[in-house]
Amino acid sequence: MADPTRIARADSATDPPSVREWLKPLESAGQRRHTSAKRVGGKAASLGRLLRDGFPVPRGWVLDARCFTELIDRQLPPGHDIATLIRLAGTKAGVDRAARARDRILSEPLPETLSGALRALWQAVEPEAPWGLAVRSSATCEDSDETSMAGLATSVLGVRGEAGIDAAIRQVWASAFLPRALAYLAHAGVRDVAMGVVLQVMVRAEAAGVLFTAPPPGLEGERWHAGERLVNATLGLGAPVVDGAVAADTIRIARDGGRVVASAVAQKRRALVVGAAGLEEVAVPEPRVERPALDEAALRQLAELAARLEQGGKGPFDVEFAVEGGDPVRPPEPPESAAADGAPAAAGSPAPAEQRVWLLQVRPVSGGGFPEGGDADTIWSRANVGEALPGAATPLTWSVARAFSDRGFREAFAALGCRVPRGARLVTNVYGRFYLNLTAFMQIAAQVPGLSPRALLGMSGGASEQLIARLAQQSAGVSRRRFYARLPLTGPRLLLRQARLEREVAAYEGEAVWAQRALSELDMTLLPDDAIGTTLRSVFLLLERTGTLMLHCASASLASHLALCKALERVTRRRASARSATGEEPLDDPAGRPETNIEHLAQVLAGGVRELDSAGPGIELARVAELIMLDRVARERLLAGEVRWPRDLPEGPARDALTRFLDAYGDRAVREAELATPRWREDPSPVIAMLVASLRGAPGDPERALARARALADREMAMLETRLPRVELALLRALVGRAQRYVRLRERMRTWVTRVLGMLRKVALDIDRRLRRIEPSLLPGSVFFCTYEELVTALSSGRADVGHVVRLRRAEHLRDAARPDPPPAFIGRPPPVVLPPAAGVRLLGLPASPGVVEGRARVLDPGGSALDAVEPGEVLVARTTDIGLSPLFLVAAAVVTELGGPMSHASIVAREYGIPAVVNVPGVTLAIKTGDRLRIDGDRGVVERLNERDERAAPPSLDGGAVGDGAAPLAAPPR
Repeated sequence: MADPTRIARADSATDPPSVREWLKPLESAGQRRHTSAKRVGGKAASLGRLLRDGFPVPRGWVLDARCFTELIDRQLPPGHDIATLIRLAGTKAGVDRAARARDRILSEPLPETLSGALRALWQAVEPEAPWGLAVRSSATCEDSDETSMAGLATSVLGVRGEAGIDAAIRQVWASAFLPRALAYLAHAGVRDVAMGVVLQVMVRAEAAGVLFTAPPPGLEGERWHAGERLVNATLGLGAPVVDGAVAADTIRIARDGGRVVASAVAQKRRALVVGAAGLEEVAVPEPRVERPALDEAALRQLAELAARLEQGGKGPFDVEFAVEGGDPVRPPEPPESAAADGAPAAAGSPAPAEQRVWLLQVRPVSGGGFPEGGDADTIWSRANVGEALPGAATPLTWSVARAFSDRGFREAFAALGCRVPRGARLVTNVYGRFYLNLTAFMQIAAQVPGLSPRALLGMSGGASEQLIARLAQQSAGVSRRRFYARLPLTGPRLLLRQARLEREVAAYEGEAVWAQRALSELDMTLLPDDAIGTTLRSVFLLLERTGTLMLHCASASLASHLALCKALERVTRRRASARSATGEEPLDDPAGRPETNIEHLAQVLAGGVRELDSAGPGIELARVAELIMLDRVARERLLAGEVRWPRDLPEGPARDALTRFLDAYGDRAVREAELATPRWREDPSPVIAMLVASLRGAPGDPERALARARALADREMAMLETRLPRVELALLRALVGRAQRYVRLRERMRTWVTRVLGMLRKVALDIDRRLRRIEPSLLPGSVFFCTYEELVTALSSGRADVGHVVRLRRAEHLRDAARPDPPPAFIGRPPPVVLPPAAGVRLLGLPASPGVVEGRARVLDPGGSALDAVEPGEVLVARTTDIGLSPLFLVAAAVVTELGGPMSHASIVAREYGIPAVVNVPGVTLAIKTGDRLRIDGDRGVVERLNERDERAAPPSLDGGAVGDGAAPLAAPPR
């Protein structure tokens, strides 16, 4: 294999003089004073050292960071420089100036002499760069042990031609002005920064990814041991892994010897490559879909490179790599005549046979800065909130959710008599994701006896035993003196409010119905800007009130559940197991925790709640499906994909039923907490897809599904009746009734939160129309890239000039949405890693709904696409059970999720429908593939992979398709 360092040095000697005037060879970066890290940036200096040390790094050049500084001095008004913007980070003035600076940088041309150098560079390098160049940031503060702008600054791939390189450089520079980058620099204590730019020849990657040489802090555990390295890899370019766009293979490699300890191979149906027009996604040939992205030779090279990098006690490192050679991602195209004459090969031509691993970036595993309000010891989690708002939220959604959730949490804690420290940050934004500050949360909750981390997290999920133990240690010294001192006042007040809660909800509903009707009758197009601003404020205040009342209902539901668990803990000392009377095995928890059995029994007893709002959409959609099954024409049109709206169905009961469904539940949606998401009333395609899935099986009976949960609860209560004295039994019945009542209220208020969000979206869409009238260049949906405060200020002032802010926030949101989700829980910094699933055939989670079934897996995409591909009797496997997907529960045999807890909304719905569910199963969407045969034990929280595998993993067609094998009930709930 040729020495890439020697190649790079030889090639750089032939660079044209105009190129050498502006661009320095990458191998010289960090070597002398004029190419030091302060001049070319940390990333360029790091790559230069790697090249000089003989590591395989693609040929490249670096543009001095002084060009960036000179551009700012020449093109930007005073007060728009990076140093000033860092001081203003997080302020309204800072965001406004940063947005205007970014627009100016993107629109102003580069100096003519620099453009000439870029033209000469491309002419010289084009023959050896069929995939173009990679243009990467290299900040002067970057890739040190203290600061890393990984995921904050921009890289542009597949750049060709002078104009393309020119635009890419300006795009990299402009990324320094994004709000999150400025906030990170301010938090890290950086006062000023300049941006160098690295230009590298693109590797024609057949596979690529990221190597982590050791676990970041807080991630060491059963899924990733201290003596292991972790590789995330996919086919094609590594951008989908680095930016989280597709699932990746995960491989654990022993630090000593490089042996593969465990691996999970993802289904990789799409790959990112560089085509004739730039970056494009291509379909992966079927034989390659389920094969590992990396072979043994590539893994061996990675292990050797990792060992070399860590020589002398350095590390751990986050290493971005690409693999050239091996099996092509897509079938080779016929060779062009030009290729036969020695011209550069086309993008789709066969890759070279020799396999080589190239290092693209190497940086310390720092994971970026600490989330706002946290430090190195803070524990963050999105396990329960991730169900309500999965993925990255738009700025408008985040600003609204942050305000009402923070206020609601504080009021709920105050009602309990807890003291919330001034300045405590209970919720924060991590790359657009909603995270709870568990450290602060548990320290406040610990003021109340019985609200331990184990008791709370056992219901919400998302924390390992190690994290629960650490949280218990963090909250161990919390004083309860204030709580006991205020108990004579807060106790009666809390009990009185809970007693009045049902009347309070009823009173609220009367006012909310009036507000909803008033908004529906309002012609917002006739209102001036200040009046529409007033309307926005009034709906926002209604949402705050709705969210606060929902959290009070949730607190009452939590308290009633804990009281029921305490009572069951006492009575179960006399009852070895309610099921042992029938000769069944006791409900042994696989983790050996008896409290899990008690919580599970409490969930079963409180099941069968009639008139549960969250179960309504699934029940009513099942009834619509029953009517469609009776209408042959309607059924055929749906299965043929000819229906998009109710009007596409023939006139009759089926069409009327679907219309009534959208009238009643039109405010719902998949990912409905996101304001930018169209509601079912605007886009009923998810409803149509779920109807198609329902029609593939035999007509279901929704009432029978509801009766299962009630029958199971009655059976458990009947068993308790044979063991308990009359007084204890009466107390238990009262506690069960109380738990059911508050669950019902909580789900009613959850529905109202969705309705008010729909009202807020309606107002926002009118504001969007106004914004685009002022600035026609704005794209539809621009309003969602402003915060609530920015919209109110702009509308009240009569100057809705926010286009520059919209462009700034849209760019940052696109980066957030493309990033991989941080782990559900982490300590300190969010690590940029896709964790491997647990090894073995048995995956453990939390039991959420009882029953044991076998069935084929259907892994759902995060965006909720291809819902019509679900076959009746399949096991739904998802990252989170979005409440908007709950109608599919009546089609499925069981539900399994990575996030969520037994008290989450979707878990409650699963219990009402009487289908088994296991939640909080780490890495299950990576470990399980569509078509795998599973045994789901909802009593014990176990997912077992069986040997048999269904190879029909591709989504079925919409022509009616054959019904799958379905589920084989083993110990199904009685009917």
